[in-house]
This record gives sequence, structure tokens and C-alpha cells, in this order.
Amino acid sequence: MSTLWLYLLLGFHFGDGAKILGYFPFPAVSHQSIFQAIWKELSLQGHEVTVITTNLLNDSSLTNLTEIDVRFAQDVIARRGIISKFGKEFSPYFKVILFHETLMELIETEIQHKDVLKLSTYDENHFDMLLVQASHPITYLLGTKFRAPIVGVSSFDIFLEFHDAVGNPTHPIISPEIVYNGFDKELSFVERVKSVLFHIWYRAIYYWHILPEADKVTRKYLGEDVPYLGDVIKNTSMFLVNVNCILHKVRANVPNVIPMSQMHIRKKKPLPKDLQDYLDSSSQGVVYFSLGSNVKSANLSIHLREVIINAFEEIPYNVLWKWESDYLPDCPENVMTRKWLPQQDLLGHPNIKVFITQGGVQSLEEAIANEVPVIGLPFISDQSANVKRMMDRGAGLGLDPNTLTKDDLRNAILEVATNSQYKKQIKKAKSILLDEPLVGVEKAVWWIEYVLRHKGAPHLRSEAADMTFFEYFMVDVLAFLSICVLLASFIFIYSMRVLVKLGLSISESPKQKSA
Repeated sequence: MSTLWLYLLLGFHFGDGAKILGYFPFPAVSHQSIFQAIWKELSLQGHEVTVITTNLLNDSSLTNLTEIDVRFAQDVIARRGIISKFGKEFSPYFKVILFHETLMELIETEIQHKDVLKLSTYDENHFDMLLVQASHPITYLLGTKFRAPIVGVSSFDIFLEFHDAVGNPTHPIISPEIVYNGFDKELSFVERVKSVLFHIWYRAIYYWHILPEADKVTRKYLGEDVPYLGDVIKNTSMFLVNVNCILHKVRANVPNVIPMSQMHIRKKKPLPKDLQDYLDSSSQGVVYFSLGSNVKSANLSIHLREVIINAFEEIPYNVLWKWESDYLPDCPENVMTRKWLPQQDLLGHPNIKVFITQGGVQSLEEAIANEVPVIGLPFISDQSANVKRMMDRGAGLGLDPNTLTKDDLRNAILEVATNSQYKKQIKKAKSILLDEPLVGVEKAVWWIEYVLRHKGAPHLRSEAADMTFFEYFMVDVLAFLSICVLLASFIFIYSMRVLVKLGLSISESPKQKSA
């Protein structure tokens, strides 16, 4: 209640509300849930919100909300196979190129939708703010058309180019890039070298290839009379980034990079009767198993599926399994499957003992919010690092799906379900996450309205954002000092040689005279 009053005291509303355009193009339910919470709350606060999205709220009560449906673009993701190709076995350099090519095709597909094209006919001052999914420079395409402050929003840590845009430090050892590299532990010497080289290569491929290509596509659809896309990105007023001190390494941020967390966490809703009865009647407890919206259980290999089934047969608990097809072969008697399950509501039931998850940020935040210890089966992207952080916190265990055995999974379930330390540690993690004056979507909306109030946030902008690469990394200073050292060394060596020759000539002079 105190948080709500603080929000009302701090909040500032704009009469009839501001006109806000949001562009959230990547079709992933778990990620879109972050953005949905924001645009829903902005609409409820009286702002006129237009959103281009692949996942609609379809809430008729939100009279200030217009959703442009581009879910057809999901075919691009499926055809490219981007989810399966973001595993550890693939090179980070391959992933960068794949992600770039996929996003370029995705945005070009979406931008040709008649309702999106219609936006390009609006006056450049039509919107008061743009909200952009900060995942690729091409998502800023409409930012070249409308002269309004831009707030970038990300469902996980932003990529290097967006840190660069606002002058945020990107130390390759302290804060290595994990989405592409999948670093999930303290870096070895070889990994530190790899991280440094990746940072150098990434910036080269981004500034010399990815960004120019995105700018070319922007001009293809919006004409030549638009600002350079890179300049638009550099003028981002603020980034709202879904990271937190439990799942991510602490890093130094400039003032306009705002860490967020639990933006999609909502109040519990009543469970469907069949699920409520199942959970209530499971006196021994229930294991909840879901691999999220991107990694689907139904796509697991036959071997891995059999390993999981055999482990479930040997535990004393019932199991709720998010299984996306109609039939689970050899389904054990203690397992109930559903194509979709209300995860946040399920996790709030006291009989849930363990949450087996792929380790996505949103799923782990829900586990923390509901104080349910986890077993992580990471497959792609940052999932390994997220699971490792939960293990380090003592809030769960992590298993490798590539080497998983029946005994590994069975023993992990029994350990997490019966050892009270895991429950204790996840409660502690929750207490840390919630100990802020504003959390979740309230915090996000407050900062968005902050940017609206001040028509941008240039006063929060770091000078580093306007420095060249050579100035920021002091290449010119280091070059000058290196030249000075080389010159001084040359002078010293030359002087020594002269002195040696002079000494030799002096020592030889008496001998010549005596001869």
C-alpha cells in the first residue's frame, strides 16, 4: 500500500495524456510480457498508446490503447530457427550474424503491414514519446520519422551498441556479453581473451556493417530525408533494462540506464478448478516443469524426454508439465500435462515444491516472487548464466540437459524439495529484490513519465556518449605517450652510443701518441 501511495505522490499526469508509440517486434511471449505490462499501465494512467506488437492484450477495457497486430512475423523466427541455434554449441560470431539477418527480415516483414505504413504518413510531431524494444538498431526505424524522446526497453541486458549509445561502461572482463557468449562462471584466462576479442570484433561488425545496413533499410521505407539511424540511437533518452542484482552481475551504470525487475509480476488470479483440485489433493507436493515459451518441451529429443519421464516415475510427488502437444508418450500416472499453464498463479500455490525451468529471466523472477526453489535446465542464450547465479545464491540447482541422466534429475528434485535451505535462500532473494522504493511496472512508468515531463533527459546523458572510440579508450593519449617513451628511449640509446664512442676515442688517444 505504501508503494502505491509513493507512486501516486511521485507520479505526474498530463491532462488528457501523452501520445506514445511503442514498437516491440520480437515474437517471444516471455519477453513481450514485460512490454505488455508497461503499455497496459500507461494506458490506464490516461496516455494514448499505440503499440506495434506480436502479442496482443486484446483488452477491450483499455480504451486508450491501439494494438497493431504483426504476429504473422513469427514465421520468420520459425523459418530461421534462431531459438535452436542460440545454444552453446554455436559460435558467438555465428549468432551475431544470424540474429542480425533475422531481425532485418523480421522488421522488413512487419514494416510493410498497412497499419504500420500508415504511421509513416503522420506528422513528425504526432507522438510525444517512442518506446522501442532495444534489441537491434532497425527497431529504431520509426525514431527517424518522429521527433520525440525515445526510451529503449529490454527484457534482458542490452547489447554493447546500446551501452555505447549512452556512454555506459562495457568492461569485457567485469561485464562480459553473455547472450551471445553464454558465459556462466568466472572467466578463465582463455575466456577473458575471448571476451576482449569479441568486444572488439562486435563493435567492428556493428559499426561497419550492421548499423549501415539498418540505416539503408530505414531510408528504403521512410525516404532519404531522415536522420542517420546511428544518431537517432545515440539520442536515446533512457534505457529501462530488465536486470537485477540476484540474476545479474552488479555493474556501474550511467544515470539514464535504469535497472528494472519483476515488471510482469501481477496479482494472483484464481486457478481453473481442475488445476486447483489437482494441487490441493497433492498432499506430498507438486513439481512444476516448464521450459518457457521459446524452448518447448514437445521439441526435446526422444532420449532427453525418456530421461525426464523415468526420473518423474521415481519421485513421490505429482508433476505438472507444460507439454505443448496433445499426447505425451509413456506419460507416468503422477504426471499431468497441459499445453499452457498459468505459471504465476501456479507458483503461488503452497503445494508447489520445485520449479524445473529453462532459466529465463522472467521465469526465475516469478520463482523468486513466489518463493519457489528451482532446478535449472538451461538451453540457450543467457539461461546458463542465470541458473548459475541462482545456484550461487543457494536458491536452486542446475543440470546440463546435454548430459542429464535419470538419477541426476531424480536426486536434484529430492534434494531441492526436502532441503529447507533452498527455500530459505529464495526467500532471502525475494526480500532483496523488493527492498526498493518503487519496483516493477510502477518504477518503469514513473521513469517514462519522467522523460515525458522533461521532454527527454539530456541532463542525465554521460559525456562518454559523445566521445569517439579513440577518445573514450584514450588511444590518442596512449599513442602520444608511447611515442614519447620511444623518443626518450631513442635519445637515451643514441646518447649512450655517443658517450661510449667518445670514451673509446679518449682511451685510444694516449696509445697513438706513445707510438
